[in-house]
Order: sequence, then structure tokens, then C-alpha cells
Amino acid sequence: MSKRENSPTLYAYVKNYIMKLIISGKYPEDSKLPTEYQLMEELNVGRATVRAALAQLEQEGTIYKHQGVGTFVSKRSKLYGLEPFLSLSFAMKHLGLEENNEILNHSKIKVSEDEFPLLDRWEQNLEVYRIERVRKTGDTVLAIEDNYYAAKTYSMMDGDDFKKSLSHNLLTYLENPIERIDCSTRVRMPSAKEASLLGIPADEKVIEMLRWMYVEGTEDAVNFAHVLFPSHVLEYPFLG
Repeated sequence: MSKRENSPTLYAYVKNYIMKLIISGKYPEDSKLPTEYQLMEELNVGRATVRAALAQLEQEGTIYKHQGVGTFVSKRSKLYGLEPFLSLSFAMKHLGLEENNEILNHSKIKVSEDEFPLLDRWEQNLEVYRIERVRKTGDTVLAIEDNYYAAKTYSMMDGDDFKKSLSHNLLTYLENPIERIDCSTRVRMPSAKEASLLGIPADEKVIEMLRWMYVEGTEDAVNFAHVLFPSHVLEYPFLG
């Protein structure tokens, strides 16, 4: 058994190998992928590892299976092409890291200039839905994230999946293609509350990201995200 066989992130190695086969164009849409046995032989790994990688790719919609026939490449979605730019979960999954997210606030609010000044692109008193979370892997806090959704957009999403990737959830159920994403980033000192939630010293800087998402067919944003990363997180190898 190779050293890789004992690695807890080995399935990510297999998953990335399969993804490279697909992205390279060697296996286009609806083409049949190598069998589990072929992947085991090619990569010198066990059946359980191959099955774990295939199961995650199937869950993400990258591949599909025909019982007794084989595993095939799914049709590509223009929406999912943006997922690497939107989702921290996407990066974590592809590196074999487990999510352990905590929902701090899940509520319906009215846009208010005084209470929610960052929501300045939406009309006053517009009803939107808020999901505030602490993003973790194990005991490591990666970010605090505040997401707001237009009512129609929120109604499309899977409410049982709010502890996982909100970006993937959103992309799964959007009716119209994304037209644009406006994103800004700055480095600043945290408030006392932010430092406490992130578990960092008061003098450690944070990286703040503000992101508005728009889809074709409407002038109003469908989503606003406010994300704070502690600066030391960006020094971690898995985010480098």
C-alpha cells in the first residue's frame, strides 16, 4: 500500500485527477469515464478511495451514473463555471477539507439605511433574507460571512442546505444566468465583535470582501455577500 493510500485527503487527489481529464477535453459531455478498476490501477489506490471521489463528483453534478453501464460526464452549466470565484466551499472540497459552519443569524429583514448601510443598492424597506455564518474547518475559523438574498431568489434555494455551500445552493436553483458580479476588497482593522467571532487579537487586520450578484433579466441584485477573513488565514498552505 502506498503512502498516499493512508492519506486522509487521498480522495481529493483522485477527484482532481478525474477533473483534469474532464477539463482537458479528453472526456467531453456524456462520454464514459474510466472504470473504477482502471482508476485504481492507474492511480495505485483502493476501491473505497475511488468511490469516495466519484461520489463527491456525482453529488456536485460533475458526473452521473448509469447502473450497470458506467460513469459519464455531465453537461456543463454556465452558472457553475463561476463557482470557483464565488465559493470558499469549492476550494475546501477540492483540497479535501471538511466544512464545519455555524449559522449565527437566519432571518427576514427590511433594508434600512441606518441599520444595514452596506445594503445601499437595494430600495429602503425591501424585504430580504439574511444568513450570517461562521465558516470553519475543524476548529479553525476561516471567515465570518453575511449573505443577503432577494425574496424571490431565497425562495428558490434549498433551505435544508444552508450550513453547506450557499454559493453552490444559489447556482443550483437560479433561473437566469449570472450577468455580472461586482466585488470589492479592502484590508482594515476589525471591530471588537468581529475580532471575537474570528477568534483573533484586536490588532490583527482582516480582509473584507463585498460582493453584489446580478442575473440576466433584472436590474436589481439577487444577492449581497459581506465576508471577513482574518489576515493569518491567507498564510495557510491550503489557501495559498
